[in-house]
Amino acid sequence: MVTGVFLVFEGLDGSGKTLQALKLADWVFSTYKRVDHVLVTREPTHSKFGLELRQRLAQKSDDPTTSKERFQELFTLDREEHVDSVIAPALAKGTIVIGDRYKHSTIAYQSAQGMSTQRIMDDNAGFPVPALTLIFNLPVDVAVSRLEKSGRPAELFEKKDFLEKVKALYAKMPQLLPKEKIALINANQSIEQVHADVINAVKPLIDA
Repeated sequence: MVTGVFLVFEGLDGSGKTLQALKLADWVFSTYKRVDHVLVTREPTHSKFGLELRQRLAQKSDDPTTSKERFQELFTLDREEHVDSVIAPALAKGTIVIGDRYKHSTIAYQSAQGMSTQRIMDDNAGFPVPALTLIFNLPVDVAVSRLEKSGRPAELFEKKDFLEKVKALYAKMPQLLPKEKIALINANQSIEQVHADVINAVKPLIDA
């Protein structure tokens, strides 16, 4: 019986983390016949807090620091509900949980908005600690170019200067959370090479 393993995929929009999360789930199922529970989940969720977040992110504004206190509050409340109703019960059943965004997003984005990094970490200290967090790292220009090519409407935080701050905060995550296992993945590679790097990082945890 496999015990629950909590993996988190983080990074800028356009980094490919969502695609890689799905590819990892497919790989786990094709590789480990004993595994019958893999859950891919994402934040913000579709709770009432997550829906408000999505509405705010879709608003047109030139100031990505707007409503920073409310963003911080909503992300934490949404995560609390997500952990209680989805993540914790799944882990208790021995499920491999792959999270597309978690507290590290709030630390990076809301710190870039101007909130206290320490306060954000304190507010998120009670949530389950991932077995491994993978941060998909690539130049901001590349991320923005990918988003533009995707054709979807730009969101509030997708300003280059702001994203440079977010990227720098992601790079500091191993120092901000020294007790957690965090790895940076070079996302400025082919999809298959990134996938191979993900497998190399994750496989020892699933094999354990």
